[in-house]
Amino acid sequence: MSTTLSVTNRSNKDVLTFITLGTTNGCVQNVSELKFSDSSIHLTPLDHLKGKFTIPAGKSTGISAPSGQGINGNVTFGTPPMNGPTPDLPHGVNPAEFIINNGFQPNGQETIDISGVTGANAIVSMSVTADDWTSNGGKVKVKSFENNEWKQNTGIVGVFPYSCDNCTSSDNPPPEVGKHPEFRNQEPICNVQRPANHNKGGNVDIAFIRYT
Repeated sequence: MSTTLSVTNRSNKDVLTFITLGTTNGCVQNVSELKFSDSSIHLTPLDHLKGKFTIPAGKSTGISAPSGQGINGNVTFGTPPMNGPTPDLPHGVNPAEFIINNGFQPNGQETIDISGVTGANAIVSMSVTADDWTSNGGKVKVKSFENNEWKQNTGIVGVFPYSCDNCTSSDNPPPEVGKHPEFRNQEPICNVQRPANHNKGGNVDIAFIRYT
């Protein structure tokens, strides 16, 4: 059973959206091959792994890979991903990350999260329709989660706190961020996962709420 992906703009203004693909074997590796369910939305490739598009206020679009391929990547709003705060974005940026339809990987896990490691320029939520997504080794059932302001994401299921690239520790964050173990989680709650094979399918939605 396949998993679908959608991106939603819950604000009252159009939002510039960026998608960046990973280089995982078996997953789509060219943004020009992505299909949008809303034919009025057009992607502009920045290179073969990166592209941008605008989602009108209050609208949503599905994004799909060619048949038989997974999708591994992230979505950001207003700016491409970056390694830390800049003069223009003093609170950094928070990608919504995902790998879905990766059943070709041995013991593969579909995984979603919001990374606040380099900061947070937007309030973003991720929600799922199936009831088999969990965190912390299956201890926590998850249907939706949402990040907070840039240094206020400790303890939120599905969200990596500032500087904490390993969820429960700050091991190797970008130099622009530096190590800040004071923001670490006590439990490994940052990834929301389920088996890539024999799952309940459904949709993963990434929603823009507002800028911080």
